[in-house]
Amino acid sequence: MRLVTRPDFDGIVCGALITALEEIDSYLFVEPKFMQDGVVDIRPGDIIANLPYHPACSLWFDHHFTNGAAGFDRPVIAGRGAFRMAPSAARVVYEYYSEVPSASPARYRSGRDMMRTDRVTELLRDTDKIDGGTLTRDDVLDPAGYVLVSMTIYGKEDAEEPYWRRLIELIRERPLPEILDDPEVRVRCERILASQERLRRQLLERAELRGNVIVLDLRDTEDLTDANRFLLYTLFPEGNISMKIARDPQRADTTAISVGYNIFNTTSTVNVGELLSHHGGGGHRVVGSCRVPDGEAGRAIDEILRHISEPAV
Repeated sequence: MRLVTRPDFDGIVCGALITALEEIDSYLFVEPKFMQDGVVDIRPGDIIANLPYHPACSLWFDHHFTNGAAGFDRPVIAGRGAFRMAPSAARVVYEYYSEVPSASPARYRSGRDMMRTDRVTELLRDTDKIDGGTLTRDDVLDPAGYVLVSMTIYGKEDAEEPYWRRLIELIRERPLPEILDDPEVRVRCERILASQERLRRQLLERAELRGNVIVLDLRDTEDLTDANRFLLYTLFPEGNISMKIARDPQRADTTAISVGYNIFNTTSTVNVGELLSHHGGGGHRVVGSCRVPDGEAGRAIDEILRHISEPAV
């Protein structure tokens, strides 16, 4: 059985929970856009987590607004998984397996025992905070614990896959102090903390406030150490929504556009996922992304900016 998931912290935690309950023998890490474009080979027996639905899969777990809008907004899909508007996809996985047995009774019993532990309660609480964007300023300015671990997952290069697989194993089997003490995790965490000040300077140099919108255009750079994605919001508290523009690292001649509420100033009323679905992307109500050909990027950026900008008072 293969697990198909997204290489971000929520996807990794989904992997830790699912592999505790199902016999997973291989992984496929993909970004949502590839699923939306129908270029991922999904097979019977595959479990999909934190990604758009595919009818060939055996189980599917997700929580993104645009996927629910496709008609799957109900607790269980004919015994083939679950969808709801939860803070994280990991929360959906957890709730599903609290009610529905896995394929392996013996594995299910041990997995259920694991899910009832205090460490999994803490893990899910922090995963909800990270993926739901409900962190405190202290969480962002002085990251620690699972928040810091989440920043070590860059999700950009296939060469990172051994680390993603290792992290699934660690999160499934070990308490947080032992995860943080793992040599590779420790090195990556130290690197994140050491780069905080450099990232702050880079963001101040490259971002600007246009009315209520924080615009970060990275198309002319490859050196941004953008592991702490929430740090931007501490620097522009007046802005209530951001638009990040960058070259797509996985597709040539493609521009990546990400939009998200300022987690410390959530006064925007835009449905981000719905807006970006008109540009081939999607996401949640408060955060989402899309990928557009470079030749169409200017028009898409102008249209998105127009929709997320508020009239001057």
